[in-house]
Amino acid sequence: MSFTGYKECHLYQLPVVKREVTEQQLDQRILIIGSSVSECMMAIDLAKQGKEVTLIERSDEILSDCLASPKRAKLMQKLENLVVTIFLETTCMNVEGNEVCLSNLEGFKTFLTIDNIIVSKKL
Repeated sequence: MSFTGYKECHLYQLPVVKREVTEQQLDQRILIIGSSVSECMMAIDLAKQGKEVTLIERSDEILSDCLASPKRAKLMQKLENLVVTIFLETTCMNVEGNEVCLSNLEGFKTFLTIDNIIVSKKL
């Protein structure tokens, strides 16, 4: 069963970050901004499809919208088993071509090569 929450997100193709794409047009390396239940379910769905998925979260906790729920432990386990990369206390600073510059609270920068960026329409 495929996750259907993509309609609540913007799906962008790099290097032309302004061009939205459909779920079927997503390439191999995907950056998801945010880590609520819907973003984590998307990451799990994409990782199951063999995509290389990275989640970034500006706070120090993922799935903060379900901290007291048993659902959280199951989602965390799936993310770990599927090898979804997670950066906490991190923001996206810059996008040039297919390269994304991430920065954490201490100012340490990480550069990733990404094909698509997914961001919630709520952000």
